[in-house]
Amino acid sequence: MPTATLPTPTPEELEDLIYFSRTGDVESLKETIEAVSTNHKSPASVILASAIDIDADGLGSQASLLHYPAANGNLEAVKYLLSLLVVETQPTGESTSTETQPPVDKSAPQLVNHQNVSGNTPLHWAAVNGHLEVVRLLVQHGADPTIVNAAGRDAVVEAEFSAREGADKCAEWMLKNCDGLEKGIGGGAGEGSAGEREGDDLAEEEDGESETIDTAADKQQT
Repeated sequence: MPTATLPTPTPEELEDLIYFSRTGDVESLKETIEAVSTNHKSPASVILASAIDIDADGLGSQASLLHYPAANGNLEAVKYLLSLLVVETQPTGESTSTETQPPVDKSAPQLVNHQNVSGNTPLHWAAVNGHLEVVRLLVQHGADPTIVNAAGRDAVVEAEFSAREGADKCAEWMLKNCDGLEKGIGGGAGEGSAGEREGDDLAEEEDGESETIDTAADKQQT
């Protein structure tokens, strides 16, 4: 029996999806996802899973739609995208909103923890840029802070090495509230940190919107 494949948004559809995810335009993002979902006769959650930044040559950042609002601290956009993954069917047939329940869709943790070409998850990008509310929301929905990127760093280490305002608070919160992490894993000012930490000022400007991505692994890929 052949393996089912996810529907692939057209290059134009993918460009729109990434643009609205990056800028945090939730209404336009919602309209676009609904339109793409209709065009491909697939649920919005499937469109979210298949909307990965890969070009015709198989290259690209390989970031998911969640990466962009996580990097920019667009909490409402993150909430909306996560809501697409969380539809819990109760024995009565009723659905439970994401506002009150954690995700139960088995695909949700996989999508929340999707790694880009540098091995960074949306949590890496949120933490390194100091977006604590986004960090909390991602962890609540299954984000794994122990995942390491291509530079061998988890989200806590990247946050500790970051000079961005609020990044230290993100590291502290994860160390306090997440299992599987050791205090001081990055050391903040440990041996080699100054030389290893790269990409403090890496930013992509698009129509006045700043996407800040600061991990060493992302810098190595540029």
